[in-house]
Amino acid sequence: MALVILPSCPGKVRTAIFGLIGRSPIGGEMPLRLETDGAAIVRGFLSRRAYSHIAEIVGNAFAFLDAGGGDAALRENWISVGTIWLTNLEHCVAPKPARELVTLLSRANRRLGSSYLAADICSIRRLTDWHRGLHWHTDYHGGGTAHYDPCFNIWLPLTAVGREQPSIELVRGSHRRMRELTPSETGIFTDEWVAEHFPPTDRIAPELEPRDALIFDHSTLHRTQPLQRETVSRRSIECRVTRHPAYLALEQARSPRIRMMRQLGKLAYFLAWVRRGMPPK
Repeated sequence: MALVILPSCPGKVRTAIFGLIGRSPIGGEMPLRLETDGAAIVRGFLSRRAYSHIAEIVGNAFAFLDAGGGDAALRENWISVGTIWLTNLEHCVAPKPARELVTLLSRANRRLGSSYLAADICSIRRLTDWHRGLHWHTDYHGGGTAHYDPCFNIWLPLTAVGREQPSIELVRGSHRRMRELTPSETGIFTDEWVAEHFPPTDRIAPELEPRDALIFDHSTLHRTQPLQRETVSRRSIECRVTRHPAYLALEQARSPRIRMMRQLGKLAYFLAWVRRGMPPK
């Protein structure tokens, strides 16, 4: 099944999901594609306003680290793998924009339906050495997401990828078999192993623009797309969201609507006692 690339359509959210087209990213096709293919592409996942604000915050964080800011642990992680964990962002920018970024990502991720943003395993990345990312892996086995199952990676490129900059190469449908196959002790799988267990026709490296999203199951086999380039400069955000019942309950408890309903329930309880002429206990 070929990957369909669709132009944006004013007033509508257009979705290209490995050959299946739908108007809504949370319609009937999205759960189907995530279940069968383990991945989906959503064009225009971020609004232009949200993307602009996110890119500004990320750019300021990168500039802070490039100028020598940050403590030793923060700088070591930045220099070695070009990563800022979302929970450390407030050490790179002011607390207010750091909270704003988390809020923007949480709002965008709600388009998946009921889900919880696992901020402690979300990251902002700048890739300058693509050789570091060529190992096949799954987030379940190599990304520390096993206890968040079911979990999805919402990969948001902040630069265009797939041609000049490397995209994510993944194996469509691998999320089912990877749960059955013997896991690697290192969390890394070789090209030979992947070729032995999956046909090459199932490999896909989509072209994505800023504001697009690549959403995939945390058991989907993937890696950084190999490109014939010596240098790259790719910016992206990895949002990991879970649908584990315990985390969904936590998300509901934090929901303003749920909190309001609880307050209204307490008020109704109090008024009922008042009407009876009896003080509440």
